[in-house]
Amino acid sequence: MQDNQYSLSADQIRVVATIAVIVLHVSASGVSRLPLDSGAWWLANLLDSFSRVSIPLFVMLSGALLLHPPLDSVANFYRKRVARIAVPLLLWSLFYSGWTLLKGEVKHQPVPPSQLLDNLLGGMPYFHLWYLFMLVGLYAATPLIRWLMMLLKASHAPSSSFYLATAVTASTLYTLGYQWFGDNWPWPMWFIGYIPLFMLGAAMWGRPSNQGRLALLAAFVLMVVIIARLAHIQLSEYPALGAIYSYQYLSLPVLAASVCAWYLFKRPHQKLAAYTRFLAPYCFGIYLVHPIFLDISQMLMAKFMLGDITKMLVQIPLVFGLSLLACVTYRHASSKYLKASLITQTPR
Repeated sequence: MQDNQYSLSADQIRVVATIAVIVLHVSASGVSRLPLDSGAWWLANLLDSFSRVSIPLFVMLSGALLLHPPLDSVANFYRKRVARIAVPLLLWSLFYSGWTLLKGEVKHQPVPPSQLLDNLLGGMPYFHLWYLFMLVGLYAATPLIRWLMMLLKASHAPSSSFYLATAVTASTLYTLGYQWFGDNWPWPMWFIGYIPLFMLGAAMWGRPSNQGRLALLAAFVLMVVIIARLAHIQLSEYPALGAIYSYQYLSLPVLAASVCAWYLFKRPHQKLAAYTRFLAPYCFGIYLVHPIFLDISQMLMAKFMLGDITKMLVQIPLVFGLSLLACVTYRHASSKYLKASLITQTPR
C-alpha cells in the first residue's frame, strides 16, 4: 500500500475510533440509568453496541503501526514510548485526580484522598485512563511480540487467518471465563488479553478483504444488533450478573464487529481525506480531554427540559466539538508561545 493511502487509512481508523469512544461514553450512562425497554434506552443500547469497536480498533491500529516497521533498537523504542505514553499518563492521572476532588466538592460528596490513591494504584484514576495503563503493558511487550511474529513468519509464514483464529480462540477463552478476567486482574496484566488483537492488526494491515463494502457494512450492522440483543437479554433476564458480556471489548461479537469495521475503514475514502487529515492529529488529545466536557455537559443539560433521546443526540456532537476546540486552541496557543520564545532567544 502506498504511503499516502497507508497514512489516510490509519487516520481514518483513528478518527472513527475516537468518535466511537465519545458515543460510547455518552450512551453508556443512558444504558445504566434509563428505564429498560424504553425508546431512549434502546437508542442508548444500540449506540453503545455500535461504539464497542473503539478500543479494539485502537489496539489493532497500534499493532499495525508498531509491529511492521523495523526496530532500530529496543532502547530507542522504549525511550519514544515513555515520552508518548508514560509522561501523558502521569500528568493526566494527576489532573483527573484533582478533577475528581473538584467534582466531589461541587456535588457535596467529598472524595477521600485514600480513594484517589486506590484509583491510581488500580490503574483507573478516571474511567477512560484504564486504556493508557493497559497500553503501557502492551508497549512494554512489543519488542517480544515483534520477535515472536518474525519467528513465526520465518518458520511457518502464517496468514492473517492464523492470527484471526488466535484472536477468536482468545476471545472464546475470555467468553468461557470472562468473570475471572479484566477488572479482576491487576492493571499490569490487563494487556495480556489484547495481545491477539495487537498481532491481528499487524497481520491484517496489508491484506485487503475479499468482501465488498456493502457486505462488510451488513455484517457489522448484524453484529451490532447481536451485541444489543444480548445486552438486553442479560439485563432483563439475568440482572444479577455483573458486567454485560456482549459489551466487553474481548467478547466474540465485538471481535467480529471490529474486524468488519477494520476492513471498512482501512480502505481510503478520498472524499473524506481533508476532514480526516485535519482531525487525526487531535485524536489522542480528544480522548484525554473529552471526559471534562462530558461531565460539564451532563450537569448543564440536566437543567434543561429535554427528552432523553434529544439529550444524547445533542451531547455526542457537543462533547466532540468542545474537545476538538480545546485541542485546537491548545495547539495554536502553544505554537504561538514557542514562536515567541524562539524570537526572544534569537541573538541579535
